[in-house]
Amino acid sequence: MKITKRLFDEVLVLEPPVRADRRGTMADFSPEMIRTVLPDKEWILQRIYTMPERHTFFGIHFQKDPYPQAKLISVLQGKGLDYVVDLRPGAETFAQWQSVELDSAQPVLVYIPSGFGHAFLSLTENTVQYFAADRAFVRGYAAAVSFRDPTIRLDLPGTDLILSENDRLAPFLDKE
Repeated sequence: MKITKRLFDEVLVLEPPVRADRRGTMADFSPEMIRTVLPDKEWILQRIYTMPERHTFFGIHFQKDPYPQAKLISVLQGKGLDYVVDLRPGAETFAQWQSVELDSAQPVLVYIPSGFGHAFLSLTENTVQYFAADRAFVRGYAAAVSFRDPTIRLDLPGTDLILSENDRLAPFLDKE
C-alpha cells in the first residue's frame, strides 16, 4: 500500500497493490495491507453503499466529540467524487474542502481522519462505495453540515442531486 496524495496534509489517498492476469485484477485492501500505512487503526464499522442513480449525494457528515470517527472510502463500481471538509476548529484550513475522483477502474482508498467532514457524490449510475469507520456511530453524535453553507461553498457538478431529507435540512456551520 502506498500513499499517492495528501489533502490537508492528514487526509491520505492510498493505492493498494494490484495483481493482474488473464482473469482480471485483484486489489489488496486487506487489514494487514492497510496497517502498513495506518498501523493504529481498526475498522470497526464497514458498509457497502449502492447508488443506482447518478448524482446521489451523501454529506457533509461527521461525528461529534467525544466519539469522532476516522473513515476509509473507496469505490468498488462506477465513479464518484469524494469530498473532505476541514471542520477542525482553529485550523488554518477550517471550512475549506478538497475532492478526489474515485474510479473503480483505478482502485484507491481515501483515509479521512477525525476532525474532517465527509461527503460523496456518485458520478455514474450503479456506483458502489465501500465505507469503513474506526468507531461505530453513536446516536446523538452523528452530525451534518449543509453542502449549501456559504462558508464552505462546496462545488457540486449538476443541480439534480438525489439526497436525504437529513442532508437537505442540515444546518450551516454557524448554526451547528
